[in-house]
Amino acid sequence: MTQLEFKNPLLLLLLVPYVLMAGWYFYARVYRRDSAVALSSERVLNLRRSFRVATYRFLPAFRFAAILLLLVAVARPGKGIHYSSVKNLGIDIMIALDVSGSMMGEDFQPKNRLEVAKQVVADFIGRRSSDRVGMAVFAGEAYLQCPLTVEHDMLTDIVSEIDFTTVGTDGTAIGDAIALSAARMSDDKAKSRIILLLTDGMNNRGAIDPETAANACKDMGVKIYCVGIGKEGKVPYPGQGGLFFGKRYMMNHFDETLLREISEKTGGRFYRAQSSGVLWENISDIDRLEKSEVEVKVYHEFHDRFQYLLAAAMALFFIEILLRSVVYRKIP
Repeated sequence: MTQLEFKNPLLLLLLVPYVLMAGWYFYARVYRRDSAVALSSERVLNLRRSFRVATYRFLPAFRFAAILLLLVAVARPGKGIHYSSVKNLGIDIMIALDVSGSMMGEDFQPKNRLEVAKQVVADFIGRRSSDRVGMAVFAGEAYLQCPLTVEHDMLTDIVSEIDFTTVGTDGTAIGDAIALSAARMSDDKAKSRIILLLTDGMNNRGAIDPETAANACKDMGVKIYCVGIGKEGKVPYPGQGGLFFGKRYMMNHFDETLLREISEKTGGRFYRAQSSGVLWENISDIDRLEKSEVEVKVYHEFHDRFQYLLAAAMALFFIEILLRSVVYRKIP
């Protein structure tokens, strides 16, 4: 950022006595002026008034202007440039979100599981201002929605557009989701790398089993935080019936043991969220555990501009001397 600054701003206080001096001088010239020669009438003076005589009284303005510029120049005005260098020692985070049909469960009233998870994920992304965050979704297959980026507003827009049609194959391919997320961080040099996995089911699809994917993450130094969403047992789902048959109940099966093993193996944690409030508390806990470090170095450059004012002051000073010596010269 560039802005006008003064190297010696305290010297600007000299402007106070300068203003008082200038005010007193011009007051004395206007209100306390006495005639050196008595005249019978002012008409005699006006008749002989030439341009040189009429403008002579403005000659001191050159000197006062020169002094003003000189005082400001002494304070050394210039342009100060502030800029900062940010070194991000933050975290790379891949979010793997389950969009399978079971996420339609309405045990997170008034919204279903997916809508609540999307809202919490968006809030989580907003809190990670210095981190790179990416997004993957999975059901029967896993797809990358957004690579690691610091453009969080764009990522938040992508999250808002995720729905149950994002992945065409139903199921829960947890292993594929972990493998895909880890692959996006294989060449990263971030201080810390984590995968945030949100799911409400058990692995039943995919080419890679979760244990193999977790072992690969362990070797890479990638932590996995698993958040199990939803209640165990019968869960209401939207039905195709009318007023009295608008809901249907399905059994929700959840493999907590698998998700806990995956998390502990990689140095992460497992959380269980059976309500939207608990889900947010879990995500907040992960946010507290994985904090970023950012080094910010602030630089300041100063470019003097007093030379121009000094040159202008000298020019006005010599102009006054020249005018007094040539144009307004007094003959004894």
